[in-house]
Amino acid sequence: MMDRIRVVASDFDGTILKDGAQKVEEGYFPLIRALKARGIAFIAASGRQYGNLRRLLAPVAEEISFICENGALIAQGSRVIRQSGMDRAVVDALLSDMEEAAGAEILVSCAETSCVAPRDPGFADYLRNTVKNTVTVFPSLHQVREPVIKMAAYWPQGIPEEEERRFREKYGGLLNVADGGGGWLDFTNRGVDKGSALRYLAGVQGFRLEEVLSFGDSGNDMGMLRAAGLSYAMDTAKEEVKACADRQCSLVSAVLEQLLSA
Repeated sequence: MMDRIRVVASDFDGTILKDGAQKVEEGYFPLIRALKARGIAFIAASGRQYGNLRRLLAPVAEEISFICENGALIAQGSRVIRQSGMDRAVVDALLSDMEEAAGAEILVSCAETSCVAPRDPGFADYLRNTVKNTVTVFPSLHQVREPVIKMAAYWPQGIPEEEERRFREKYGGLLNVADGGGGWLDFTNRGVDKGSALRYLAGVQGFRLEEVLSFGDSGNDMGMLRAAGLSYAMDTAKEEVKACADRQCSLVSAVLEQLLSA
């Protein structure tokens, strides 16, 4: 199967970025360049914002494509080619419900910034200084006027089961609701996920989904794992994520080296 691969699409947090890492290991950059030399394109597919991913992948940022914000923003190199804005009435309703969720911080994603009105000031510091996001602080997130492309509730100790159930029951028919891993519950427009973004890029760039090798570890990767011709779930993933993949691995780099030697 490796000999037919023309595209590699990989998640980052929990997949390439292991154990909470916030920096890509240097060894991945020569691997991405070696893939390109073999005619194999690389797509960074993440719930992270576009600017954040470009910083993480600065040495190769002009040579790859990006699926950002769980598929709500798609870019080729420095050019954004698609965004999916959420309905304002839905945004306001979801915000109000998130504000009632005990212990949750809220993140509202616009194309160029992460908007927060933190309950704990350390949340904004964490996003700026650890995650390295571009962040804008508001007195109230209902004041955000730029188009919203993704929203997320964050519980530092993990998503409470009753809260996930509540949000899925209320918003599952309106929005795509996904466990983003690490305590993040993510919301994008219905039908917008990493799988739909991969299908869009296939149409734009002229590859077939059967030619894609994908990697992921969380609920927000499941659409991409299902869409790709060959998929790997990380061995640390939940069982429902593993069930979407063809194989499992512990290191993306090891599989890429295998691909390059095929």
